[in-house]
Amino acid sequence: MTPLERLLQEAIPTRPDPAPPQPHTYQQYWTPQEQDTHWRQLAEALGTTNIPRPTPPGHRAAA
Repeated sequence: MTPLERLLQEAIPTRPDPAPPQPHTYQQYWTPQEQDTHWRQLAEALGTTNIPRPTPPGHRAAA
């Protein structure tokens, strides 16, 4: 096998696929259920289970 043949058999490195885009808001990181669970765990850890979960800016609570 000639050096050229060996060279042609080598794997050619390719650029990896681009990474998926990052979420722009925290709602895209966690589902509402995950957010509720996290808030409950945080409130329990702080001993403030009677404080309601805050609503995100720009969102209104359902009436």
